Amino acid sequence: MELLRLFCEIVDAGSIAGAARRLNASPSLATRKIATLEKALKVRLFERTTRSVKLTEPGRVAWNWAKATLQNYEDINDDLASLLARPAGVIRIAINHFAATVYLPPILVNFCREYPEIRLSITTTDSPVNLVQEGYDLAVHSGRVPDAGVVGVRVDEFQRVLCAAPAYLARRGVPKQIGDLDNHDCLVHSTNEPKNWFFRQGKKLIAHAITPYIETDTHLLLIEMARQGLGIARLSRNVVKDDLASGRLVEILPKFESVYSNGELPGLWILYPNRKVLYRTRVLIDYLAKVLERRQLS
Repeated sequence: MELLRLFCEIVDAGSIAGAARRLNASPSLATRKIATLEKALKVRLFERTTRSVKLTEPGRVAWNWAKATLQNYEDINDDLASLLARPAGVIRIAINHFAATVYLPPILVNFCREYPEIRLSITTTDSPVNLVQEGYDLAVHSGRVPDAGVVGVRVDEFQRVLCAAPAYLARRGVPKQIGDLDNHDCLVHSTNEPKNWFFRQGKKLIAHAITPYIETDTHLLLIEMARQGLGIARLSRNVVKDDLASGRLVEILPKFESVYSNGELPGLWILYPNRKVLYRTRVLIDYLAKVLERRQLS
C-alpha cells in the first residue's frame, strides 16, 4: 500500500519531489520506490522531465487501479474500526489561524488522549479551502460556508467589534459615526469583506466602503497591529475580550453591530465533504461539535 500511496501522491503533486515533501521522504528514496513499483508492474508509469512527471497510458490505467485499491483498503479498515469502536488512522484538517493557536489546542489534546490511534495532520489557514480538491477530511472555519459542496455544522456564532489602541485614538480621535471611518486607518482581513464593512443598527443595515491601510490574511497579525496603535480593526469580541478588559484595546462605535451583507452574524463551522465520511472523521466531528456547543452554553 505504501508504494500505491506514493504513486497517487506523485500524480496529485505533479512531481516526485512534491510528493516526497508531502510524505516527509527524500526525492531520491521516492524515485527508487517508484522504480520498484514499475518493475513489479512491468510498465513505465511516468514520462519524466527535470521538473514534472506525466502519466503514460499504462500509468493512467495503473493510477485508476491504485486509487480504487487504496479506497477499498481505506473502507475495509474503516468498517472494521467502526465494528470494534476503535477509530484509527490519519485525519487531515484545515483550521483558521486563531482557532488553531488559541481556541482548539486544549480540545485537540484531550481528543488525542481519548483516541490515541488517530493521528492528526493540521494545516492552518484563514483562506477558505476546497476540501475535496485539497484532500482535507475536515475544516474548522469561521465566517460563512464557502462551498456548496460541503456539509456544515454551525457550532457557534460570534460578534465582531471595531477596536483600536488608546494611543491611536488619542492621536487620531474617536470615530462617532460610521462615516468617520473615512478619516481613519483601517486594518482589514483580506478574505473577509476587505472592501466593504456592513453594520446593523436596530433593523437598519448599513454598508460602508473601506480603503484598507493594512491588509493581511491572518487575524493574529491584525490583533497585534491594532495593539501597536496602527489603526482600527474589526475582530471577534471573544478574541479581544482580554484586551478590552485590560484597556489595551478600546471598542468604538458600539451602537453599530458588525454583520455580513445579509445582516447575519459570523459563525464557527465544522465543515466536511458531502460524501461518505470515514468513521474516524465522524468521531472527531461529533467530538468537536459536542465540546464547542457546550462552550457556547457555558
